[in-house]
Amino acid sequence: MNKLRSMKFQIYHGHNRLSLALCCLMLYVSLFLASCGKDGISDQDAILGEKAVSNTIQGQEWVYVPEMITVGDERADYSRMQPVGDTFCYVSLGEESGNSTKSIFRYSLTDGTLKSVPIHWPEGGNDWDVGYRFFTQDSNLYLTANVYPAAGSMKRFLCRFDLEGNCLFSEDITEKAGSNVSIHELTMDSQGRLYIFLDNGEILLYDGDGAYHGSVSYLSPENQATVRIKGACEGADGKVYVCISQEKINIAEEKDGVRCTLMEIDFENVRLLEAAENLPNINGLCTGTGRKGDSAGGSDDLDGGYDLLLYDDRAVYGYCFDTQKNDSGSAGEELFLWINSDINGYFVTNLYLLEDGRLCATVEDWMNDDRCIVALERIKAEKAFQREELVLATLDVGSDLAAMAVQFNRGNGRYHLTVKNYESLTDLYNAVLTKESLDLIDLSGIDVKKLADRGLFEDLAPYVDRSEAFDRSDFVDGILEAYTYGDILVGIPAEFMIQTVVGNVALLDNKEGLTLEGLYSLADRYPGAKAFDGVTKEEMMKFCLMFNEDAFIDRDTGTCYFDSEEFQALLEYVNRFPDAVVNGREEESLPVKMDKGEVLFAVVETTPYVLWDYLKVFEGNAAFVGFPTADGRGGHLLLGSDAYAIAAASEHKESAWDFIEDSLTREKSDLYAELWITYPALKKTLDERMAADAIAIDRFTWDDVNAALKLVPDATPFFSVDDEILQIINEEAGAYYSGQKGADDVVSIIQNRIQLYVNENK
Repeated sequence: MNKLRSMKFQIYHGHNRLSLALCCLMLYVSLFLASCGKDGISDQDAILGEKAVSNTIQGQEWVYVPEMITVGDERADYSRMQPVGDTFCYVSLGEESGNSTKSIFRYSLTDGTLKSVPIHWPEGGNDWDVGYRFFTQDSNLYLTANVYPAAGSMKRFLCRFDLEGNCLFSEDITEKAGSNVSIHELTMDSQGRLYIFLDNGEILLYDGDGAYHGSVSYLSPENQATVRIKGACEGADGKVYVCISQEKINIAEEKDGVRCTLMEIDFENVRLLEAAENLPNINGLCTGTGRKGDSAGGSDDLDGGYDLLLYDDRAVYGYCFDTQKNDSGSAGEELFLWINSDINGYFVTNLYLLEDGRLCATVEDWMNDDRCIVALERIKAEKAFQREELVLATLDVGSDLAAMAVQFNRGNGRYHLTVKNYESLTDLYNAVLTKESLDLIDLSGIDVKKLADRGLFEDLAPYVDRSEAFDRSDFVDGILEAYTYGDILVGIPAEFMIQTVVGNVALLDNKEGLTLEGLYSLADRYPGAKAFDGVTKEEMMKFCLMFNEDAFIDRDTGTCYFDSEEFQALLEYVNRFPDAVVNGREEESLPVKMDKGEVLFAVVETTPYVLWDYLKVFEGNAAFVGFPTADGRGGHLLLGSDAYAIAAASEHKESAWDFIEDSLTREKSDLYAELWITYPALKKTLDERMAADAIAIDRFTWDDVNAALKLVPDATPFFSVDDEILQIINEEAGAYYSGQKGADDVVSIIQNRIQLYVNENK
């Protein structure tokens, strides 16, 4: 899947595993063009008289300078906009005398004018739902429409409208398209022939007058569940290509298991021809230039003879069938990274090649109020004004971090934030320890204490003290203290939640938390109950090691103790859990099961909605005991979002602080606030969110929110258990779980392997 970073960890609610990145979607609202004009260039860049670009990669020959354009229509559908010459066309809804009227809009890139005409539907109806649409070179409109009559079944039509919105024809395609499948895309070739793509795998072929020509299918009985269409367009060679993706289940070398295939649609012979296979998982494609060399349009135009342009969340690629046929695993030549042109690639909806040779992307990001057209001019790198580079190190460049970097760069005339992605914790740790040229460090998922003890982070306390945006008392109690190590404030999260373990207070004999021994004892005392519901062996091992790794590894001396009786007891306890969990439809919720004594504990994220469920069921007897710890004080994890440290060796500390301050004070969208996935670290924002949320009146209250906030002072910022150590344990423990080896033999092997790993990485 797209990597929606947001956090570098998995959260658990009952038996469901949820990625916080997927739940949060996005965390920040864009500054967009607050300090930029229509061309996306800041005042400072305009004074310099040069074209600013956010690409500072050494050795880059070409750069792509962005021009951000908005059409002045709040209800504009950027996701379905299409360029025709110098005009962007789309269909939107307007309000006329209280009635919803569908209209055709045309925005001129030349003079910035926006014009519209209402759509005049056939049969005098205005209740037709617009589906996919395509604008011809003469700005006529083809579209599919669903019609829901008062009596009878839904009907589908293929329609054509002229420049004034008059219907030229409406062809009933219900029999061919069906009424129980979705239309995925509509496109047209240069000969005026139409291609309608259905989710059931059918591609319907029509001529420009609406006459049916035939159909082909990109699905087979074997691949129907895994194949998806990623896009279609006419290539530079005049042929129409469709890109389909398929999940490859047993391909060990593929990280996500998804590969793409390009198919040529032969309209005349009504067939599909394979053009290229085994491509990476891309998001879409558009026509290429078809040119060879620089002579066909000037040295600053896009060239290279690309048949197609492909793109994913990260970059845009030039694809040529002749040169790529011997490299079937490649998406083509990497042209540029989205983020280096101030674009969040996770929310690019379409890519186009304009008539003047520029590339153009449409962006539709409601969560960050980033909705625009971005025209990209390709120029020589030496002609572009290069901003001074700030480097942010992270484990995963996801959608929210990309949005923040884009927003920061658009509003900054001097600095450009480059996000440097590291493949593993070890790689990131090594980069920090060896003092690579880093300015900011994303703290999500790393063991902050271990790095802070080495003096590698700048103290943020003085920056907070002299900030005009806030002071220490403006933050939720315990947040700053949680990120303070010794006397150094390492970071401040913009949003947070607490991940903990909840149970009935009656289980704990008035104790505040759990030890590993206490957990084992409870399992013996309640043999008929599950300690946790829907948790696998691997997950339980991770939970137990979370706050107890120091019991088995002395990092100061490098000595391991996995052959101890304590670890053997842990291994035996973990063996009580299932190898895998089959999630089915449950009749009762997890809180109800716990109230009945069928389940003892649950790992929860303390969002208001989750807390409300548990507090209601337990009627005041809910105990947030935390993960088991050595001293039983309760291991609560503080899952901080967008918490960044400044590297002590940075040469741009003030500008790095500007980025942190910006991330803390940026307003969130109303949609984000309604989700209530996390809590804001600033009290003022928390008060405003509670006051504005009408749901709070019916569901949760300040008492529920405070139940989470009171855990903050005792919480530890989230850190990942070393993946390599967990992998070693899981690999070797399998022989014990299956009964092939005894516990003594397994722990001995685990001890030797982890000791070797620790020695090598000390």
